Amino acid sequence: MVTASTVRENHPRLRTGGLLARDNPFRVERVHAFRYRPQRISWEAIIENLQQLRMRGAIVGPEGTGKTTLLEDLEQRLIAEGHVTRWLRMRRDTRSAACSLVRETLRRSKRHEILLVDGAEQIGSMTWRRFAARARKQAGLIVTVHSPGRLPTIVECTTTPALLEEMVRDLAPEWFDLLAPELPRLFERHAGNLRLCIRELYDWLAG
Repeated sequence: MVTASTVRENHPRLRTGGLLARDNPFRVERVHAFRYRPQRISWEAIIENLQQLRMRGAIVGPEGTGKTTLLEDLEQRLIAEGHVTRWLRMRRDTRSAACSLVRETLRRSKRHEILLVDGAEQIGSMTWRRFAARARKQAGLIVTVHSPGRLPTIVECTTTPALLEEMVRDLAPEWFDLLAPELPRLFERHAGNLRLCIRELYDWLAG
């Protein structure tokens, strides 16, 4: 198994210490620049699915599979077509405030807006039912969620070892040959969660 210490041992540049944060190819701003790349489905099919569902559906997948990035990229395509959007971003640490956040979002929203909800699983069942009922008046409702069921599925996000390799090759080409042999095991260890894979790769190269 590769660790931060073994990576340093196998690369002269790292033997005197790891990379500074600003030099680490897996730093946050570089990772955020790597946009969603659909697997086994095209952007055209995603848009067609959404239109068939009358702009109401869910992007489904486990953590670290690119749901948020996909929703952000989908928003840009919707805006380019003349739609107006409004975000509600939910996280574990905002779950207790879900009721008030949902209420405030609905209060501020206009009927011509498409609501984009990231992390819909953080909204409790009762609050979700009220929210979904009131959101029927909106131009659309698109959510990310870990498991199917809250809205019809637009697309199911998946990851593959090949996608992880593609990310590493794009983000850190000079380190690819060193890291590539361990990427399949890294992918398996984190059950396909690319966010955790990239975080560990950052640590391998960090000081």
